[in-house]
Amino acid sequence: MCPATLLTDPMGASPSDVRDAVDATAANDLTHVSVWAHHLGALGDTLDDARRGLERRGLRVSVVEAALAWASGDLEASRAEGERLRAAVDATGASLVLAACMDPPIDDFSRARDALGALADAVAPSGATVALEFLPWSPVADLATAWSLVEPLGERVGITLDTWHWQREPGGPDIALLRSIPGERIVCLQLADAAATPSQELLVEAMSARLLPGDGVVDYGALLGALRTTGARPVVVTEVFRPALVAERGARDAAAAMRNAARAVLAATAR
Repeated sequence: MCPATLLTDPMGASPSDVRDAVDATAANDLTHVSVWAHHLGALGDTLDDARRGLERRGLRVSVVEAALAWASGDLEASRAEGERLRAAVDATGASLVLAACMDPPIDDFSRARDALGALADAVAPSGATVALEFLPWSPVADLATAWSLVEPLGERVGITLDTWHWQREPGGPDIALLRSIPGERIVCLQLADAAATPSQELLVEAMSARLLPGDGVVDYGALLGALRTTGARPVVVTEVFRPALVAERGARDAAAAMRNAARAVLAATAR
C-alpha cells in the first residue's frame, strides 16, 4: 500500500493525517508500504523513531519515494539527494528508491543518465536499487524513454511500471517492448486503473481520478502475462490516487477497497 493514496490531500497532509493513513493500512492486514520520504517525519522525531512507529503497526517499508534531482543532470545535487534518501533506506530497510522527473525539460539526457547513476551509487551501499518511474506528462513519458535511460546503467537501476501511467503513455501500452526487457529490470509494479479516455489534464487525473484495479481498461491479463514471461518479480504496490473515494468511505474502508481490487486482478490473471 502507498499510504499517501489514503489522504484526501497528499501534498498538504498534516502529521495526524499521515498517521491515520498508516493506521488504516495496518488495519487491513497489509504488511509493507511505499512511503513518501517527507511523510516519515509524521511518524517520529527521527528516522529510527519512524521505523519503530511502523514496526509497532506491523509495517515495513519496501519503497521510499522519490528522487527528483537527477533529471537536472547535476551530479552533485543527485548525489546529495541520494545520501538523504539513503538515510531513510538505512533506517527503514527499504529495498527500492523511486526516481521520477516531475519538471520538464531534461536538457541533456546523457547527463541526466549520469546523474541517475550517481543517485544509484549513493544508495547502493545500503543495498537499495533505484526504480525509475515514467510519467506520461513528463520528459520521461513512456516505457521506451525510461528503458533508454536505465538500460546502460545495469541492475543498480530498474523501472517502476505504474499501470495508470502505462495506460496513458503516448501511443498506448507497448507490450512488445515490455516483453523484451529482462524481467529483473522491472523492479516495482504500481496497481491502479484508468478510464477509456482521459477525464482531464493528465497530472490532475493521475492524482485525483484513478480507478480501482479491474474497474477500467488496463489489460491486466496481457500486462501481467508479459511480466511472468520475462520472470519479473517486482515489488507490488497499490497506488490508487482518488481522494473522493477516501472522503466518501474513510481511509480504512478505502484501503480495503484498494487491497481487495488489487488482489482480485492478481488472482484472476494467475489462473
